[in-house]
Amino acid sequence: FKGALNDGVLSKWLGRNPKLEKLLNAPVLVSTIDYLMPATEGTRGGKQIAPMLRLLTSDLVLDEPDDFGLEDLPALCRLVNWAGMLGSRVLLSTATMPPALAFALFEAYQEGRKDYTSVNGELGETDTICCAWFDEFGCASSNINDKDKFKTKHTGFVDKRIAQLSKEKTILRKAKLLPISCAKPDEAIATLSTTIQDAIHQLHQNHHQKHTTGKTVSIGLVRMANINPLVAVSKELFSQPPQSDYRIHYCVYHSQFPLVVRSHIEQKLDTALTRHNEEDVWQQEEIKKAVEDQLETHHIFVVLATSVAEVGRDHDYDWAIAEPSSMRSLIQLAGRIQRHRKIESKTENLFILSQNTKALKNISPAYCRPGFETNKRGFASHDLVHLLKLNDYQYINAIPRIQIPKKPATKEGGLYVDFVELEQFALFQTLLGVDKEKNNARHWWANQPTWCAEMQNRQPFRRSSPDAPYCLYSEEEDEDLYWTQRHEKTFPVTYQETDVITTQVLSIAEGNQAWLVLEAEDIYSELSKQLEMNRKYVSKVFGELRLHEDKNRVIDWCYHPVLGVFRE
Repeated sequence: FKGALNDGVLSKWLGRNPKLEKLLNAPVLVSTIDYLMPATEGTRGGKQIAPMLRLLTSDLVLDEPDDFGLEDLPALCRLVNWAGMLGSRVLLSTATMPPALAFALFEAYQEGRKDYTSVNGELGETDTICCAWFDEFGCASSNINDKDKFKTKHTGFVDKRIAQLSKEKTILRKAKLLPISCAKPDEAIATLSTTIQDAIHQLHQNHHQKHTTGKTVSIGLVRMANINPLVAVSKELFSQPPQSDYRIHYCVYHSQFPLVVRSHIEQKLDTALTRHNEEDVWQQEEIKKAVEDQLETHHIFVVLATSVAEVGRDHDYDWAIAEPSSMRSLIQLAGRIQRHRKIESKTENLFILSQNTKALKNISPAYCRPGFETNKRGFASHDLVHLLKLNDYQYINAIPRIQIPKKPATKEGGLYVDFVELEQFALFQTLLGVDKEKNNARHWWANQPTWCAEMQNRQPFRRSSPDAPYCLYSEEEDEDLYWTQRHEKTFPVTYQETDVITTQVLSIAEGNQAWLVLEAEDIYSELSKQLEMNRKYVSKVFGELRLHEDKNRVIDWCYHPVLGVFRE
């Protein structure tokens, strides 16, 4: 494209907004999907104009489209439908494409492309789409004008992929279910933390590296589904002393840290967990210090995280413990074990808790937010011992996610008895309207409801409750940091001290310690030097996070530098 969009009639409009100018004129745009979603989701204020113009002049590459939550996939289909209508070619990059999403995105794109070719095609309207599939084993392509033909071609490619994956002789990940139960709901967190700590010791004994001094080190991941239970379990783990001659170094990692602190955590983890050379681990600052300076023989470095540790992180762990929420998340998590070193595992290096926090607390539905269970689509049991087949998790790979269901989901008394089957059924129901589901994504391209915003209202992208911006702030260079609320509607923007977030004390038992030093003052000072900016500017720009707005203040927010911001 030799010109620039701001050369002509758009120049005045784009001149007022440098961000839009970048969005439209960059030869290659790399962004989150949020910048493009207004093309179909913007219902007022002209916010759809810029992303529509970008789709008119670009092709669209979507990385890991199946990692969106179930409720966001209809909006993704709308975007792909309009990409076809505006002339874009679309590439979907994922190793775990569920069949329902593949079929829905093809239908959505085909209907959009028919509109495009009706005004631009040499032969008028045509519904033929050039489709191609690629993986590490080969590729296939075909010109397809019928959704049934697409299903046949896609199924054939997936079957070949499954056959190749089934032949894999080097087993990098072995999983087992870790039975867990508690007598009373209020014992759930204590039971979880005790079970997890025992599993941490067991996994370290089986999966560690030995230093020349005889000391051992392993790096593991404990993945929880939600922030508040994660922090509750983390506090319990910090307060429980490990076995004799062990030291456990914990790092809590989730989205509710000030931006600069979260960035600092991610930089440290990226360095420690890039393990293409197995011996590099001994050069990592915190690990080297532990081996050289501390008396214990066994050192376990544990990341306690939510799903932020799964998607988009190129990390290599020795082992992992998972609180279950969906098959998709288990497959993603497994992909972070032995990711770089590719060393065959002789024993299990992924432990899957047989029940999650909600199930232990007798909350139903349990496998939701995140997960696919609902009040209308429930499980007969919340114990994975009864829901997961051994073939689906023992040597965990993408097969349960990509396999086309051969039969309807199994039910007993109207409730589902298979973890994977419910997930696949939920996708077919939400995207293609099977089982007479009325609120499905297919309405968008089958009935053309673009004259109103009803579909966007019923199936919004990233439905969220109201939130408010807070900032860990300091006005002066030598002033202590304190929490403020950022008032965006004033001019200039003001920062008012708030008591909504209170600082907590963390009890740490002998033998435990925080993996990383997370003193925000030091992190701010270092960034101030790098940017040659004062601390007030750094705290304003990089000290922010957004929290759910609770006008009634039923529960206040808590903060600790190691734990981030959370609720009890």
